[in-house]
Amino acid sequence: MIGTSQRGMARVLISGVLLASPLVGTTGAVADGALTYRVNVLTFNLCGGNNKANTCGEDLTPERRRTWAPQVSSLIRNRDVDVAAFTEMCYAQVDLLRQQLPDYDFVWYGLGRSASCPQIWGDMTDQTVAPNGRTAGIALAFKNPVVGAPLRRRLVIDNPDADPAASVHRRGVLCARSVIGMEYGVGCVTHISALETPQQVTRDIGEWAGDAPVILGGDFNRKPEHPELTPVYGPSLGTGKYTEVDAGPAGHEQRGGAVTTRGGRKIDYIFATQSDYRNAGAEVINPTPELSDHRPLVGSFIGTLEGMYTQASAHTFTQVVSEAFSVTPK
Repeated sequence: MIGTSQRGMARVLISGVLLASPLVGTTGAVADGALTYRVNVLTFNLCGGNNKANTCGEDLTPERRRTWAPQVSSLIRNRDVDVAAFTEMCYAQVDLLRQQLPDYDFVWYGLGRSASCPQIWGDMTDQTVAPNGRTAGIALAFKNPVVGAPLRRRLVIDNPDADPAASVHRRGVLCARSVIGMEYGVGCVTHISALETPQQVTRDIGEWAGDAPVILGGDFNRKPEHPELTPVYGPSLGTGKYTEVDAGPAGHEQRGGAVTTRGGRKIDYIFATQSDYRNAGAEVINPTPELSDHRPLVGSFIGTLEGMYTQASAHTFTQVVSEAFSVTPK
């Protein structure tokens, strides 16, 4: 867990590395008070192993699968994505994306053994099974190196209002630490059903992340107005501490946003701790050809770094800090 003192130490380390770096010159205007920066984010339910309803069968033809990794990697590159969250992902898809994005750091949490994942993707890669034998799960991709051990936690059934006859699937939450934008923060992904509450997810993340800035993407299987999202949304929209990337402009936020599924529902979200970020707009992408029964949700947050920094610092910050943290064991 990163506590208050640890986060402060991380900021001191960042500042020390920044000021000591030979890449940072003495030229450039000095910004008094605060420096703002942009964080670009993505979440995408891939439906990589299809499902019982066969809603992704037409998206998993050989022709479309060949376009999958180039399309997704191009979206990440073109949007300069800092953190990407993936749900319903086959391990084979991690390997395919790694080939396209060798400079990104990927973190994987295998939740199940799906026979369909190797069957569907085995003609494109022989890396279809993770070291722990799992073939399906959730994953994160970071533009900067991941620092330390990730959080991989199974979720438990904790929703007393859920249908007791509902199918039980393995669910979990995955988080990792990295330099996100211009701060040492936490990126997370989750995929929950009606049996698990969003509050369980945010509680587990909070216990692990401490007061570090958090970005959380995933499939929550609930529309924005659902009462179980109230403990997630922050002040003015709920009782929690998160803003949502597609909630609208400051002063006019609302629990809504563009639909993210082929069926016309908004159930995919990218949340961020409201004390650290403000949302700066989002868009739902319609890939051609379609790649899933969900659509990628992309957007941006604006963060604020307190202190005095030169404009030259802003340009070299990510490179310098990433190099400094890359020596830390994962």
